[in-house]
Amino acid sequence: MAKERIIVTLQGDECDLIPSRAAARLAARFDATLDAILLEPDPSDFMMWAGPSGAAASVMAGALSSIQVESDKSAENAKNTFIDALEYAELTAVRGRFLRISDQPADAAAETRLSRLVVTSHYAASGNGPLAELVTAILIDEQTPVYVCSDKDAPPESVAIAWDGSREAARAIYAGAPLIAAAKKVRILQSERGLEYRDRRAASIDRLFDWLSVRGKRSDMINIDQFDGNIGERLLQGSQGVDLLVAGAYGHSRLREFVFGGVTRTLLAAADGPAMLLAH
Repeated sequence: MAKERIIVTLQGDECDLIPSRAAARLAARFDATLDAILLEPDPSDFMMWAGPSGAAASVMAGALSSIQVESDKSAENAKNTFIDALEYAELTAVRGRFLRISDQPADAAAETRLSRLVVTSHYAASGNGPLAELVTAILIDEQTPVYVCSDKDAPPESVAIAWDGSREAARAIYAGAPLIAAAKKVRILQSERGLEYRDRRAASIDRLFDWLSVRGKRSDMINIDQFDGNIGERLLQGSQGVDLLVAGAYGHSRLREFVFGGVTRTLLAAADGPAMLLAH
């Protein structure tokens, strides 16, 4: 019996291929069930006041009918992609559910509660397309960790951990623990620049070394202060050559940012960067 739950967000087009396959392969790695969420627009969102005339009602009904036809087409595409992904990862159908939700993003995000993580496309996580608001609600409002795919669907064999001792970073590490444990190579990225004195104990590298050693993992460490640019750019330079970057959804300690602030925006803007596991 599967012990975990993973969710993949779908939008009913070609952007679904990599996330659905990556999620299916991660589900096998995590021994998890896999649910797919297709968030559809609520038809009532498209209704406008057109007066009480019969002609206006007829036009509105026609528009809603067209919206429903397109929604059905997207749902069929998404479901077929999801089923193909389950077969691709050799998961049985009982391990997956396809959820078609017509709701506001903030309400739909509640479906991700009790999930280990949510898999989504880089396109959506970087603020594009119909899933952008949903992904933000999942990560920020629900505080469910989000796995942002790269251009590959294979589970990561090498992992970089951005460690600043924060709760966000710790949540991301816990969410990705099975991936870290299975990785052939683990790298710790750290910056002392900007850390206040009282933060240094929480950010101690020994704390993370101990956590890794209990799981039989050794790691190397890179001080990203040796690189140029802002902290997001330095994290990307430090994670070159690895498959997955695990990081908190904020920057480093005490520098609180707005939702998807500077560091996160920089990470998500890197279209050719590694996959990312982010937690808020």
